[in-house]
Amino acid sequence: MASVDVAGGDAGERYPWVTIEAWAKGGEAERIGAVGEALAAEAQQIEERLRVLHRDLTFVQRVLALTPGRPFMERLLALSRQVRYSGASDERLLASLIAEAQSLDDALYVLWHPEGEEHHALRACLFHELLLRGADPDKLVPHATQRPDFRPFHWSGLSWLPARLSEMEGPDLRAWLPSRRYQGGASGTVPTMKSPTPVDVTARRAGAAHRIWEATPAHLADLIGRPAKDGRWCDHEARVFVLDEPVSPENLPGVVTALPLDCLQGLGERDRFEGEACTLDSVWLTLFMTASAGGFGSAGVHGAWGRFSAWLSLAGLCGAEYPEASASDVEELARACTWYRFEADTEWFHNDLDDYGIVALSPDGRRIAVLAATDTD
Repeated sequence: MASVDVAGGDAGERYPWVTIEAWAKGGEAERIGAVGEALAAEAQQIEERLRVLHRDLTFVQRVLALTPGRPFMERLLALSRQVRYSGASDERLLASLIAEAQSLDDALYVLWHPEGEEHHALRACLFHELLLRGADPDKLVPHATQRPDFRPFHWSGLSWLPARLSEMEGPDLRAWLPSRRYQGGASGTVPTMKSPTPVDVTARRAGAAHRIWEATPAHLADLIGRPAKDGRWCDHEARVFVLDEPVSPENLPGVVTALPLDCLQGLGERDRFEGEACTLDSVWLTLFMTASAGGFGSAGVHGAWGRFSAWLSLAGLCGAEYPEASASDVEELARACTWYRFEADTEWFHNDLDDYGIVALSPDGRRIAVLAATDTD
């Protein structure tokens, strides 16, 4: 028979539910209330104890992951089996720490552990974390071996990603990756514009003459805004527009000032609006850092899922159909687009911490996609 324990009683009394039902029929509200109060107090104590245990377990795993050497990897894998379902294990973070601190040989021990199925999430993330830190893909996936992020009959977004870093992902990436210690460490931030140029009144008025329609289906908004959502930035806006006449890359900045964006609401003709043409490399890096490093007060989703998030956003911005399109299809479409980044003096853009707007103009000049993000309330 189910029963209710009374915490703190003289002898830890236990009352069957039928007994409590009898008290109710006898009008003993105070007695029932006392049992409830005792249970609530005990539950609060247990929750606090669990919170402390989770915090300490998380720290122990962090220390094991950041200390170089095979014995530490062996103990980490053994421990992860015990804490996997406790809420104290974060495979995304652990994979990132292992890739940062361990030699390639010791990281490969984790990647190809004989009991790999038990550590599938950790291994899947570690594969991409090692790629991001410059590991040779041929050493990560021996000949005729399946990728660690592939699992039969289970769909994983990570397995959609390319098994090698694309050209846009490679340049100077390691300089942007986090460096952690046992307690704390830098996690990185998004890159800033190099040489922004103001958009003058004449260009803004010319841009406003274009006829523009919104065409933002929900799934595209989700794709484009994925990095800001994953990184838990304070706010973001993801929109797609079509135009009746093609826009040239030279005239794009003026057209952007006239888009009916929430982030540009209230922008006057002489209010600051500046931007610059940017490379696909810098766009990908901005999206990646937004998701992987996270916003203020957030740890982000780390490297593996930050990579996935950046590719999803890129697919939405350039108009690729995910997941039908392959990663190579996405990159090909993205390279055909014109890319522009901007900032503005509006209420939406706080111009504090990290704010940005990214624009993709399709090759035919008739489609504009925008992701704006702010990390300030």
